[in-house]
Amino acid sequence: MASSDRPLRCEDYHVAWICAVADLELLPARLMLDSEHPTPPYETHFDENTYVCGIINGHTVVIATCPPGETGNVNAGRLTGPMFKTFPNIRMTVLVGIGGGIPRAVTPDEPLEDVHLGDVVVGWPGDGKPACVYHDRGRAKVDGSFEMVGTMQDPDWRLVNALGILVSDYELGRTHFDEHFARLRNIKQNKKFMHPGLEHDRLFQATYHHQGGYASRCAPCDQSHLVQRPPRAEEDKNELVFHRGRVATGNSVIQDAELRDRISARCGEALCIEMEAAGVAVNRRCLVIRGISDYADSHKSDLWQSYAAGKAAAFTRELLCRIQPSAVKDMEGIKEGPWVVPFVRPQSFTGRDSQLNRLEEHIASKGGNGLAVYGLGGCGKTALALEMAYRVREKNPTCAVLWVPAVSQESFELAYREIGIRLRIPGIADDKADVKQLVKMKLSDEGFGEWLLIIDNADDESVLFGGDACSADPLVNYLPLNRRGTIIFTTRTLKAAIKLADSNAVELGELTKMEAKTMLHSRLLPAHHHELRDGDVVGEFLDMLAYFALALVQATAFINAQAITLSRYMFLFRQSKQDAIRLLSEEFANQGRYPEQKNPVATTWYISFQHIQRNDGLAAAYLSFMACVANTDIPVTMLSTEGTEMERLKAIGTLKAYAFISERQPQHDTQTNGPDDPRKAFDVHPLVHMAMQSWLKAHNKCNIWMKRTLRHLRVLLPDSKDSGDYHATKEVWLKYIPHAIHAADMPEAYYEQYRMRLLYRIGICEYELGRYRASEISFRKCLERSEAVLGRKHPKTLSSLSTLGGALTEQGKYEEAEELFWEVLASWTQQLGKKHPDTLSNMVDLATVLSLQEKNGEAEMMDREVLTLRLETLGWEHPDTLLSMNNLAVILDKQGKYSGAELMLRKTLALREKILGKKHLDTLFSKTNLAGVLSKQERHAEAETMHRETLVLWEEVLGQEHPDTLSSVFNLGLALYKQHRYEDALPLFKRAYEGECKTLGPDHHNTQNSLEWYELTQQEVDERSVADHGKAFADSETKSSHPGPSGSGSVTVVTRDSDNVADLLDPTAQRPSLVDTIIQPMRTVAVAGPKDTITEGQRAGEAKSVSTSTLPEGR
Repeated sequence: MASSDRPLRCEDYHVAWICAVADLELLPARLMLDSEHPTPPYETHFDENTYVCGIINGHTVVIATCPPGETGNVNAGRLTGPMFKTFPNIRMTVLVGIGGGIPRAVTPDEPLEDVHLGDVVVGWPGDGKPACVYHDRGRAKVDGSFEMVGTMQDPDWRLVNALGILVSDYELGRTHFDEHFARLRNIKQNKKFMHPGLEHDRLFQATYHHQGGYASRCAPCDQSHLVQRPPRAEEDKNELVFHRGRVATGNSVIQDAELRDRISARCGEALCIEMEAAGVAVNRRCLVIRGISDYADSHKSDLWQSYAAGKAAAFTRELLCRIQPSAVKDMEGIKEGPWVVPFVRPQSFTGRDSQLNRLEEHIASKGGNGLAVYGLGGCGKTALALEMAYRVREKNPTCAVLWVPAVSQESFELAYREIGIRLRIPGIADDKADVKQLVKMKLSDEGFGEWLLIIDNADDESVLFGGDACSADPLVNYLPLNRRGTIIFTTRTLKAAIKLADSNAVELGELTKMEAKTMLHSRLLPAHHHELRDGDVVGEFLDMLAYFALALVQATAFINAQAITLSRYMFLFRQSKQDAIRLLSEEFANQGRYPEQKNPVATTWYISFQHIQRNDGLAAAYLSFMACVANTDIPVTMLSTEGTEMERLKAIGTLKAYAFISERQPQHDTQTNGPDDPRKAFDVHPLVHMAMQSWLKAHNKCNIWMKRTLRHLRVLLPDSKDSGDYHATKEVWLKYIPHAIHAADMPEAYYEQYRMRLLYRIGICEYELGRYRASEISFRKCLERSEAVLGRKHPKTLSSLSTLGGALTEQGKYEEAEELFWEVLASWTQQLGKKHPDTLSNMVDLATVLSLQEKNGEAEMMDREVLTLRLETLGWEHPDTLLSMNNLAVILDKQGKYSGAELMLRKTLALREKILGKKHLDTLFSKTNLAGVLSKQERHAEAETMHRETLVLWEEVLGQEHPDTLSSVFNLGLALYKQHRYEDALPLFKRAYEGECKTLGPDHHNTQNSLEWYELTQQEVDERSVADHGKAFADSETKSSHPGPSGSGSVTVVTRDSDNVADLLDPTAQRPSLVDTIIQPMRTVAVAGPKDTITEGQRAGEAKSVSTSTLPEGR
């Protein structure tokens, strides 16, 4: 009790003893009191803490602790902030408890000089540098060093002087530690604070991790990995050994010895690591005193905790006994500007250096201007502003820091009222007072001093700037103007940021990989830290959550609460979209958010979307459409063209302003102009994309938008009847394919009728691109649904069967394709008749597959019949007739009737150039086939010229990677090979093989054929480099029989049979032996394969022609 008999008031206490861990640190602290007092009455409106008050050697001491189970700097911050308001005359602060010890980098010879369990570390290094530093705040520099950017204020000089006296008294044996230890035995469990035994003080090598469970106390650990250092003697057990050194404080428990040593090195050889000091209210001088209970490694246990806490408490009492209470009372109080900030310092804040630097520069420049931080809801804007507020407090304690949430008119006015009360503005408590105007006038007065005003959540423009529906004055009218003040806004929209701060806006996006890893470590409980050693798992986890700050906070809260692993969380998240949304919608405790606000990630975006719905219907429609397609590379040309150009521009701008979408940068240094510029494309944030899908389902709009999307995409993709437009517009529709596939594969689309039509068009486009496997997949999906809805014999189902057969043919799946074509032919003949164009087209398909299986007689008869019927019904110049002529010419070619084949191909080529044009695919096929016939007649130079001409056109029309282009490359290589220009042919065969491996697969017959010719040509090049084989080449050219591919035998060269095309159609004439085209040959080459053995005087010569086919026309 004080000298007078009156009860002590809050103003009478001058020493704050903070012990954050109630279960361990409160009891020894209370045992150090000479007497306890009833806690004085105080205002619980803003202070919900519970205090223990008492006397230590005349010092009035208030002990504050966090609730049981709540530790860490965040809870310490919640504790100390209100405490210093309740007890305004606190002059000295000590932070007493347990911490992790860091052994010295170089082991001393004297055992008492190194840090051991049960020792005490006092935060005072005495080297002129900070006593306590934030180990997780800093900048990694280019030279590999780490620059610390956060320190706590050093303790008051009186405490430091007392510490110096204590050190000398310790050497002289004049301390009273034994008396203080005796106090620790004045409890029922008097063995609670006893020494655990030297045998349990084990320091393992940093690289050796704990074996067994937490409670095993290292029994399974290999003792050979212990660090060898001088042992302490048994009599040292009763000594209180303390070390003066630097203390490293941070946001998370450290249980990693390698990380511990890195922290020590970058913090100037720190001797202790702890968590609570970082939460002590800024600008408070504080001495940190820590009993060492573990070595901050994976071997941590609770064995030493009580003993270490007792030692720290005893040391603190001994130190206070060396300071006169009157000296403490006379110490100057802290001069602080008003502090009205509702949140503690962000627990897991990390990185954001560029944004913090920008804010610091803005605040330093003063001038009264505003700066706005904008970004997607949940990206960390509030945390950034909070961190800035605390940094300002650290650097400039006299600067007032004021916080105003602009969520609504009401929240704004309540915050202004609290500020007015804190500033003691006259009349602020009057019921009729104009609170906003009074606060504005106060802060606009330059005599008030410096201030930082943070306007958080300035998202709703109707609240900020007023409008038709807002009767109250716009809030921007009540923002103070003062060159000594600074305003920082946080908002979700770029539009609001520009209105509030002009061009002075800072964008906040996703975390960097390093920032996200640091946040993950700080948010997870120590039990999960071992998982962070698996870089692949951590990278996958962060990728899944898109490095998004609030998603990481929410995920770690769930992991901690449910005690599951990162891998288990990823499994739950990916199990289904519904599960992912449930996780993103999980409510969790977050001390950096407003009580009335919902914390989940998904909820924050729903609020933004509601704003968009109210203010920009077209933007809401765009986002709904985007939720139904893939979330990346969405072309602007794929969006609906409804509305005016200005409305479309505004809609895109709205979505970009809310950071829901981002515009992709052009691949080339070109500027995109206007809302419909075809080069423009956008990405939707992946988590926003998922949340938007959930919103559509929750509001029963998913089916509506799914139907609209399928119908819209079907219109955008080209129709098979317009095949001439395919390649002219390929650069446009090619970008739509991934989105069409995504939409068609969504479960909500399965029963929509437009899905079948869209799948059909996807299959056709994939086919035209030469992606035959992908084409097959789409056609099969289309067939599955068509058969279930319409039946097997419906015309649309039959069309799907036919197109599927074409895709199978291109992949060499001939038997399956033949079975489908026979089935379709039977149905078409029955339903449409034999002369119907669809029936004839199917006959061509079937003839091709028969030909490719060497069923030559059947194939020939079918092709001749189709050609005869087409001449009869369509005439000579119809494209279908020309196609049949081309096919019959190929059959003649394969029988060695080269003159007839050449005559028919030249006529076909001339008519196709006239009717279809030189760049039409059919024209190019005819020219390719004609070049093949010329080559077989030993007219290789002519063939080479023709192949070079067609290759240029193939590349122009289809691109360099299309299978047809690669076939043309192969054909040119073969023409060069036949002229013995092996060095020129070799790179062409290589290009064909490598390209076909990529597009067709290594097992495709074309790919294997290219490989054979590449190897054979390489052999020729190698042999030529050894000796001149000119004579051997000349000898081989005189032979009349040439080996076929892979030793398949020989084909006799037939010279000439007929010059009249009409004669070739005579049914009594000799029939061709092989037809290997469906409608138009994609590749006809003179293919000679390598023989099993090639002897002197023998070279590969002519062999059978190989052709592939395209999709049937007229589909």
